[in-house]
Amino acid sequence: MKIVLHAGFHKTGTTTVQNALKTNRSTLAPEIHILLKNDLTGLIGATKGYSSSLDPLDLALISFETAQVAQTLRDHHAVIISAESLCGHIPGRDSIRDYAAAPEILRCITGAINQTLPQAELTVALTVRPASDWLLSCYTQHLRASRMRSTADEYLDEFADCANLDEMARLIADAVSPTPTLVYDALASRRHRLGLLDSLLDIVQYPATKRSALAPVADANIGPSPAQLAALLEVNRSAQSQKDVLAARQRLIKGTT
Repeated sequence: MKIVLHAGFHKTGTTTVQNALKTNRSTLAPEIHILLKNDLTGLIGATKGYSSSLDPLDLALISFETAQVAQTLRDHHAVIISAESLCGHIPGRDSIRDYAAAPEILRCITGAINQTLPQAELTVALTVRPASDWLLSCYTQHLRASRMRSTADEYLDEFADCANLDEMARLIADAVSPTPTLVYDALASRRHRLGLLDSLLDIVQYPATKRSALAPVADANIGPSPAQLAALLEVNRSAQSQKDVLAARQRLIKGTT
């Protein structure tokens, strides 16, 4: 059995590859079992909890939830798991500054999978992108999903020292060793017809001759325009109630204002 654990990072094309996995799920199903964030609610709740608390009890819960998931995989030949929150919260959310908890989270997850399925060949896959692009994408996400009140420049200055995803990937690789870790450039992956999905399929040795039957998907989460970003910031900084702010943000995102 081959298992791919695509665990992040946030804002590195994860939604696009997950859309590709959803779109092609039935075609891949005879040979590859797919688990996405909606299939992992208990485990993701535990990873987010630990990234906020760093409490050993939450870490133990990660082990338990992972083992529960792994038990369901025994009869599958190949498995692809993709959920960026397996690294914990996105930095900047709920007072989380960086991915400092991610190496321990993924050490715990890989340990539980290896213990539950000792014959499985597990590989951790991570996607990265340049620091400045990644920070701006994170800022946009926070502006749309939370009451972010900082300007883009203020946010980039505050989190500049937390944006080296290559270094974090190295720390994760060290933490999960001897389980191998493969790191992919999110932007370079766009050159492939199936994007990052091609790379994940390589890991489980899905035949290239069968990939012509798979459907490519468009890039997801295309960012708002500069005018929309300015309007979102103005809404977040306003004196409106949280309910009214949520409604106003939704109208802006949908382009109905």
